[in-house]
Amino acid sequence: MVNLKIDAKRNIYTILLQPNRSISWKNNLMFIGVIFFSCFLIASLLAIAGASYILPFAGLEVLLVFICVYLVAIKTKKNEIIILTPDKLVIERGSYNLRENKEFFRLWTQIEIEKSTHPWYPLHILIASKGERIPIGDFLTEEEKLELIGKMEEIILFFKQQEFSH
Repeated sequence: MVNLKIDAKRNIYTILLQPNRSISWKNNLMFIGVIFFSCFLIASLLAIAGASYILPFAGLEVLLVFICVYLVAIKTKKNEIIILTPDKLVIERGSYNLRENKEFFRLWTQIEIEKSTHPWYPLHILIASKGERIPIGDFLTEEEKLELIGKMEEIILFFKQQEFSH
């Protein structure tokens, strides 16, 4: 998901990048509850029929599903924030809190787009400055990456027009 926030008074453009979250944590817990209920219903019926050794394995199965759902939910919580001002370009990354913060001079920064030779491989967007290349939006879909490229081009063109008008 690509969200653009504009602070026209201070001339700051903020782009928030987030992966697609197909299901909320509340719905994840409901899914795990359905798995838990159905698994233990079947295991209880089998235990009544004499196969009581199945109960611990049913518990392990539910625990494994919970761990997998939790790990996927954590992976979808990451986000990237790109802040563009007339002077700087800042990239902030993290999940719940800020983990990485890179700051570049906007005039020394290039946005590179690497297209793959094969159609199966995704498009890569890189911020390059002084020999350092940082990929952004790797978790976005192709359409969202093209939207991000378009928004960044519009912002940079706006800043260039401001420079030439002064």
